[in-house]
Amino acid sequence: MKTVIAGAGALGSVLGGYFAQVGADVTLIARKPHVEAIRAQGLVIEGMRGRQVIRNLKAVVDPAEVRSADFLILGVKSQDTPQTLASLRHLRGKLGAAISVQNGGRKEEELAEAFGREAVVGAATMVGATMPEPGRVIHTSNGATWIGELDGRPSARVEAVAELYRKADLPIEVRPDIRTVIWCKLNQMTAGAAVSCVTRLFLHQVYLDRGLATLFVELCREIAQLAERQGIPLEDFRGFGMKTVCSLPFEDAVESVMARGRAMVEQGITQVKVSTLQDLERGKPTEADQVIGYVVHLAAELQVPVPTVELLYRIIRGVEAAQLASRPTG
Repeated sequence: MKTVIAGAGALGSVLGGYFAQVGADVTLIARKPHVEAIRAQGLVIEGMRGRQVIRNLKAVVDPAEVRSADFLILGVKSQDTPQTLASLRHLRGKLGAAISVQNGGRKEEELAEAFGREAVVGAATMVGATMPEPGRVIHTSNGATWIGELDGRPSARVEAVAELYRKADLPIEVRPDIRTVIWCKLNQMTAGAAVSCVTRLFLHQVYLDRGLATLFVELCREIAQLAERQGIPLEDFRGFGMKTVCSLPFEDAVESVMARGRAMVEQGITQVKVSTLQDLERGKPTEADQVIGYVVHLAAELQVPVPTVELLYRIIRGVEAAQLASRPTG
């Protein structure tokens, strides 16, 4: 399968590397330092599966070098989506399937605007990764991925993508209700990013602390109102039990979050740091607007109060703005 990873940072590189290992024809589109490092030494993946060096893949800087693909994954940070998709518009009509493993609230709509709705397959993922330096990524969490046609019908292309994931030993599930999965992931990501960015903690640490677990539940329940207003049901999925968190008696819901934290520790999943926090710590622009801000703006549009989400969003945006303003220029 001819596979293109557009915006191959940490997550995209992990996926592309594992796909290449099982015989997929993989091209990574990435920033120049990452591409140069891969060309010089191969792609180094560490973490969940030990240290591996993958050499049988192509890495390019210029998207124009890609002329078609059976399967395209958009993995760029959400704030860079418009520029990235503009550079890929020559692929409209030349893709078998396009999915986004991003965190933003409009990711499928943005893919449809670029490539046409017929090219888009819905997706959500909980795979975790970081990039400590160009050419080297760390696979921090072997979470699940969910894919499905946006209209819920079965399709050969979805099964082909799922089979590639299975060959690469990456957990995947085909879902007819992919819109529900996407929304539940957005709920979990928004709440997790908000608390993590304010506290600067790993995700399992957020879950383990009773006070922070309480805050996480409060955020999830505020956000769940938006799903209810849109007629989107909540469900439980591997790695994020939104239905449980939002429907149990409050204290029981808090206990369920803390239990998730304990399970992460028992499984050795103790290096998961949400991507928004990774960027904040590096003093880089974050996805706060595209993730937390999306929820805040949608809530205003639907006239649903989300005061806790909005408060944390303002704090995070303020910190980010101050950091960016203090960066040296020139």
